[in-house]
Amino acid sequence: MARLDEKLLINALQAAGLSVRVLHAESFLAPDDVGQVGVIRLAARSRVVPVAHTYEARGGLSINTAQSLEVSHDKYLTYLRLRDAGVPTPRTFLAFGLEGAKAAAEKLGYPVIVKPTDGSWGRFVSLAKSPEDLEAIVAQRLAMESGLHLYLVQEYLEKPGRDIRVTVVGERAVAAIYRINSADWRTNTARGGKAEPVKIDPELEEVAVKANKAVGTFYSGVDVVETPRGYVVLEVNGVPEFKNVQRVTGIDVAGEIASLVKELAKR
Repeated sequence: MARLDEKLLINALQAAGLSVRVLHAESFLAPDDVGQVGVIRLAARSRVVPVAHTYEARGGLSINTAQSLEVSHDKYLTYLRLRDAGVPTPRTFLAFGLEGAKAAAEKLGYPVIVKPTDGSWGRFVSLAKSPEDLEAIVAQRLAMESGLHLYLVQEYLEKPGRDIRVTVVGERAVAAIYRINSADWRTNTARGGKAEPVKIDPELEEVAVKANKAVGTFYSGVDVVETPRGYVVLEVNGVPEFKNVQRVTGIDVAGEIASLVKELAKR
């Protein structure tokens, strides 16, 4: 069953005069079910990347592109793209085991954030305040699936109890919300954070659009924090949820995405 985000987008695409065929993951058969233009809304990297590549291999258009989805679904690749593009982003190291993770933490200084390279909604994102915390986190990951045996060790940034989700469509930051959580240092709305509208200033738009461009996405959800050194980008989401952004801001985000899809489909 389609999520609210997808229902909003389907309605917006139809309202834009586009012919829409909805394909569900459970019954999807590649490559036979692939058309000319696909707005791919699968959340899992194991599904979204192969489908995007299939569209492109058959000469079609994948929105977002396969390469941008590979990057946006890998937090380390995203970090490299942001860093190379000059987008402010936390210092980050990739470690393959406990010794590497400890070395990274020593370089950064405790506390540090420890997260997997893939994942959403703040899952498996931990705060290590000491070497003992770090050892416990790594031990827990080792007892779990192998995909969690890569460790992104990231500098901890003081933030005002909130972060910002900016929805970027093309060259514009169309809407943004604060995500606020007084009960958890992770501010994801999936973890109980509340949302409030943000007035997008020129600096925030510039940083978010630059991040979107660095990853190569046509549209994205860019996670930003406010720090003493200015706006800093945490992640770029290539299959972003936008229902809360649309609800809180009153901006027709689905309509903005549909307009972009219509424009891209003409090329």
